[in-house]
Amino acid sequence: MSERTFIDPEKFAFSFADSTAKPTEDKADVVPAAKKYLLHYLTAYYLVEDFNAEEAKNFTSSTEEHFKDMSFGELLDRVQKLNKY
Repeated sequence: MSERTFIDPEKFAFSFADSTAKPTEDKADVVPAAKKYLLHYLTAYYLVEDFNAEEAKNFTSSTEEHFKDMSFGELLDRVQKLNKY
């Protein structure tokens, strides 16, 4: 795999937030539902931003090992370093 993967952060975040949203008819639930939607949107957006940045580094660095060349242990270590959420 020599082509870099790029995910559109806005499209991904909207899709993710929409998939987790639950319709509410109770006016008291509107603000908590909006906060939850915003939390899901922002989490997905920044996760994709981080992914795209790491993916770009992986394809621009000639000294860094590519994902496909890593052993399972090395890949697991790399993912653990990225998983800060």
